[in-house]
Amino acid sequence: MICEKVKECSERTRHIVPSEKAKRNKGKNAQNRKQRKEDIYQYPLGKSPCGDEMCQKKCIDFLDKRSQIKCEEKGKTYILDQSKKYPRYEVIKFFVDKGVITDPEASTVAKCDNVVPIRDAEASVDKGGTAILVELKGVDTKHALEQLSATLNQQQLQSLWDNQRRVFGRVVCRSTPPRIRNTEEYMSVKEAFFERNGNIKIAEENMVEEYDELERLRGK
Repeated sequence: MICEKVKECSERTRHIVPSEKAKRNKGKNAQNRKQRKEDIYQYPLGKSPCGDEMCQKKCIDFLDKRSQIKCEEKGKTYILDQSKKYPRYEVIKFFVDKGVITDPEASTVAKCDNVVPIRDAEASVDKGGTAILVELKGVDTKHALEQLSATLNQQQLQSLWDNQRRVFGRVVCRSTPPRIRNTEEYMSVKEAFFERNGNIKIAEENMVEEYDELERLRGK
């Protein structure tokens, strides 16, 4: 199954803050209650638009304003650093494989590992902010590019991409073949992200970039 409610999920998912009465019933003092009220991200997520609690757990890794957004798998790491932003932006991280896309489709269609929508300064009720598609790979960089492209072109996810001000693609792999950026696969993916006001970057082993560096192609 390919979830068709990711756009709504990225927009409407929120942490549910208990009422003041419920907090008092737990016997906490006023100072602790005030601290918990300010830190809404410690509370559980509310019901997702799909209404399936198990699907929500498989789809969403976190929703908060952490300083470093990390995607990692088998020694490869992508980190978006927003530690210099104040206030920091709210970020929701989705698992795509076995999350947004589950079996039988998860076993048959190409897809990236993670999607990270960011509710940044330009986000609004009618328009989302920034989304990053992340693929963590071994050595098959061309296949990683195909996975980004397939996710970007997935029909059921178009409403999410169309709602974003810009969409970026990131590949982190163990090694890259020579002149990969001159290949037809790379140029095609580059153009696809360019049309959505984004870009594509490839790195080996790990990639760390600041939020304000997303549009900078230096060090790609």
